[in-house]
Amino acid sequence: MPRQFFAMVRVEILKVYTRGSGIGALIVALLVPVFAVLAMHALMGMQDSAQFNGQPLRGFLQFDVVAVAGKALWARNFFVLPLLLFLATGASVAGENADRTLRELMVRPVPRWSILAAKAIALWTLSAATLAITFVGAVGLGWAFIGAPAIDQSVAEGSESLLRLSLGYSASFISDMALIAIGMALSSFVRSVGGVVASLILVLLADRVVWLMLKGLGFVLQEEWPKTAVQWTLVGAMGCWENWETAFEPGQFVAVVAITLGATAVAMLRFSRTDVP
Repeated sequence: MPRQFFAMVRVEILKVYTRGSGIGALIVALLVPVFAVLAMHALMGMQDSAQFNGQPLRGFLQFDVVAVAGKALWARNFFVLPLLLFLATGASVAGENADRTLRELMVRPVPRWSILAAKAIALWTLSAATLAITFVGAVGLGWAFIGAPAIDQSVAEGSESLLRLSLGYSASFISDMALIAIGMALSSFVRSVGGVVASLILVLLADRVVWLMLKGLGFVLQEEWPKTAVQWTLVGAMGCWENWETAFEPGQFVAVVAITLGATAVAMLRFSRTDVP
């Protein structure tokens, strides 16, 4: 590891948090729990009067801090924030390549891998910061305006629910790491942020087609192998956080780690062989 590695990380963190994508990610992370609490509070006021399939809304929704923070996690991972995180990744590599600022790093007497490693760590801190903001905001506001874990739960059950919720947020960080690794791999081939986003869209569309085919095979054949293979698609692997309320699927975590390591290896190999722009 080069002596100046931690200085490189500090510089990359500063760049990530001062770009529009990084600032936007932090703002969205802050707004998500606010809107989640407002929506839950509005539904809570209608839980007895409003009905769904002839049943009061109370019977279909749980109104407590865990439910609010869970919905906030879902909203955080729905579309906008992952896109901003991906844009931050593209700007960190392809964007700097396009405006030729990356050249200043590549001509320095430091290993090429350390440049990407510093960028990855900076992007990981952005992911962790957005998750922490959403979690603290959702739990704090939810506890204040919605209430503690459901009153029909014991203290032990409420603590267990909060533990599962925190594990869900942690799993989301692992998913973000895979997204960042994919972004870096694509950025090593494409020299513009727009090109990186377009490449990701194509990759996700192809992955969605494979996911649908495997889902269809699983339904028609009623066999286990299509269900296992689904976990190795990007949709399946990066959704490893979704089962926090019930039980996590170990196969999804194996797949998301494999995707992260594979994409990182591609990015490192490609970057090490890239000519100085």
